[in-house]
Amino acid sequence: MNLSEKIKAKGREIGFSRIGITDTSSLSEKNERRYREWLAGGYNAEMEFLKKDVDKRLHPAMLFEGARTIVAVAINYSPGAIELQSGKDYSVISRYALGYDYHTIISDKLVLLLDYIRSEVGGRVSGKIYCDSGSLMEKTVAERAGLGWIGKNSLLITKEFGSWVFLGEIVLDIELEGDNKSKNLCSDCNLCIQSCPTGAIIAPGKIDASRCISYLTVENKGAIPEKLRYALGNRVFGCDSCQEVCPFNSNVTQTKEPLFEPDRKLIAVPLDKLFFLASNQFSDWFRDSTIKRVKRNGLLRNIVVAIGNSENKKFVPLLKGMCEKANAVLQEHAEWAISRVVS
Repeated sequence: MNLSEKIKAKGREIGFSRIGITDTSSLSEKNERRYREWLAGGYNAEMEFLKKDVDKRLHPAMLFEGARTIVAVAINYSPGAIELQSGKDYSVISRYALGYDYHTIISDKLVLLLDYIRSEVGGRVSGKIYCDSGSLMEKTVAERAGLGWIGKNSLLITKEFGSWVFLGEIVLDIELEGDNKSKNLCSDCNLCIQSCPTGAIIAPGKIDASRCISYLTVENKGAIPEKLRYALGNRVFGCDSCQEVCPFNSNVTQTKEPLFEPDRKLIAVPLDKLFFLASNQFSDWFRDSTIKRVKRNGLLRNIVVAIGNSENKKFVPLLKGMCEKANAVLQEHAEWAISRVVS
């Protein structure tokens, strides 16, 4: 068993679902052109960090001096069947946020894998860990390492686990035997494009982030554009619409990682209860969740929009209270929600 095979075996033992290896050669001219055109078109919305270190993103060998190999990993986070309430008065949270914060879990596992690699080569190796951080095109790297392919919704899709996977990487200064790039199996299927509530998938693999509900409810720090608020429905964090219709996401086995098992108290929470919790117990409830990323006011903004979309007049007193006490962004959203509820 060569070192590459040993690393993959150890990775599976640590708990990764898929492991692949690729080099740090530059991305293809096609990928570079598409990324630069995407940025030039402003489709990154307010995510200015995507404009930083573009050369490093496109040329992984520049990540650090001597970088030669990337070990790419994926871990299944599928929570299995989720029972959602049919009423508009209950919240919907994206599946990836129902368990423990994935950044911590994957990073800890990657540390273990890097320690193993160092032990196998006598410690003479430099490595850098990535998990949804830094200047690395994670999905492109994962595709190149044979983990899966980038679908028309721009997500990494694997044969075994669909797109219900978190990604991570270790960049190394040693050379390892690599894997072949995955074949794209989307064929003529366009279900993800057709299912997007806001039409954010403007072309296969091309997302207008400013219209994407995941962006609007998580990365977006300001107001949600009024013309798009209705499309959020009762989603308060993220959106799974394009994943729910993907054929590769059906019948995926539930994650084997206990910390990714869904926290049942976050599934279909009554909107007024979630509003109270976000207002008064945000840190206690979301300390170990990815949801903490949006912060208290961001989650309240999303809940208020969901309340407006519920069209339930019982929420009017709650909304009026926010109009009196909240910051300008929350006040404006609350006023909009009142107009929706009482119309």
